[in-house]
Amino acid sequence: MKLEIGSRADIFGSPQHPYTKRLLEAVPVPEPARRLTKRFVPNEEIRSPIRAPDYEAPIRRYREVSPGHSVIIDD
Repeated sequence: MKLEIGSRADIFGSPQHPYTKRLLEAVPVPEPARRLTKRFVPNEEIRSPIRAPDYEAPIRRYREVSPGHSVIIDD
């Protein structure tokens, strides 16, 4: 399922769908001058385009491995 269709310049330059925005925010910045720039990446769930609108994501618990690195705890 495609969530956003357009030219590379349009998608990368002005993403419109929340899922596309989150994907692009998660990509590491390869430019050395901008590597240390902190970007805001929200931690909330994105509504699935394939699940029912009333679907509620399960509450996830995380274990911190090291500062800034956490892993989900499987029940």
